[in-house]
Amino acid sequence: MAMLVEELIQSIELLLKAKKKQQSFVDPDLDPVLLVPGIGGSILNAVDESGRAERVWVRILGADYEFRTKLWSRFDPSTGKTVSLDEKTRIVVPEDRYGLSAIDVLDPDMIIGQDGVSYYHVMIEEMITWGFQEGETLFGFGYDFRQSNRGLYVLG
Repeated sequence: MAMLVEELIQSIELLLKAKKKQQSFVDPDLDPVLLVPGIGGSILNAVDESGRAERVWVRILGADYEFRTKLWSRFDPSTGKTVSLDEKTRIVVPEDRYGLSAIDVLDPDMIIGQDGVSYYHVMIEEMITWGFQEGETLFGFGYDFRQSNRGLYVLG
């Protein structure tokens, strides 16, 4: 019981720190940094025909159903990409906060145990205290890790 209460307190503290206003010190001499996660380290959203987006990776609650209905895919040899089995759904990576939201906290809805899904969160917060600024010297590159990295992609 004591462990659960301690974990709850830590999760609330982590959540409150994430909501705080950032940036008081910006170091203009820092070179830009691009954080690139490993496999499975990016949030993936399923977007339906109406444009409604829903996070499907990482998702702890209801994950099995969402995986089966939206994230399962097949390889399309004509395009060299994996495509959703549900033709009305496309998988996208969120680009908010200059790409950082896709790699920061992988399941933002988790309150208890959030430290287990805070992928780059601590690093981003620490880099901000060093003088990095989101969108100026600090960027994230979330990507759909189910896709091949062998193709030539144009970023736009």
